[in-house]
Amino acid sequence: MNVLVIAPHPDDEVLGMGGTIKKLSKKNKISLVVMTDGASAQYKDPKMIDVRKESCKKSSKILGISNIEFLKFQDMKLDSVSQLQINKEIERVIEKYKPKIVFTSPKNDLNMDHEITFNSTLVATRPNSTEIKQVFSYELPGFVKDPFLANYFEDITKEFSYKIRAFKNYKSEIRKFPHARSIEAIENLAVYRGIQSGLKKAEAFQLIRNIS
Repeated sequence: MNVLVIAPHPDDEVLGMGGTIKKLSKKNKISLVVMTDGASAQYKDPKMIDVRKESCKKSSKILGISNIEFLKFQDMKLDSVSQLQINKEIERVIEKYKPKIVFTSPKNDLNMDHEITFNSTLVATRPNSTEIKQVFSYELPGFVKDPFLANYFEDITKEFSYKIRAFKNYKSEIRKFPHARSIEAIENLAVYRGIQSGLKKAEAFQLIRNIS
């Protein structure tokens, strides 16, 4: 089965669902689309765009991702692009990879790139226009507008070490504890979601649409 993961920035795929990607890759073909360069708004050195891209490629090998598509929108500037253009790019990728399941960023985030990606995903995956059966949003650590209301949990106890190995390829993005993007905080969140679901470690999702 084909699965599509949509990430606003390179590293969101790991932070949001690295363990689940590794788990799904054992029996499914995983494709990743990265919406922005993830660097042009944060770093003055333009070389960081290539650094982030190479980090994504290395991380994807660890997680078992088969295909990566970089859309090259500018970091933190999706709100300056027409919604129609973003919708069409996601629709194009869906037509190319023909996924049955799509994962996207959460809508509760303060980061506008995350919210815009979520909204465009809902448009691109609307019923009757594709063969997609399930749409999920994954949880991203950090400051949010509203709590992430999880209604689906994936056991990543066996896959958690791969998630950390994959994230360590994004050396420029690792922060010191208690930052939400520190190694310790990522593990704490996995344990917390595990406690909520009766597991040792878990990743949390919102099931947006399920068509059976």
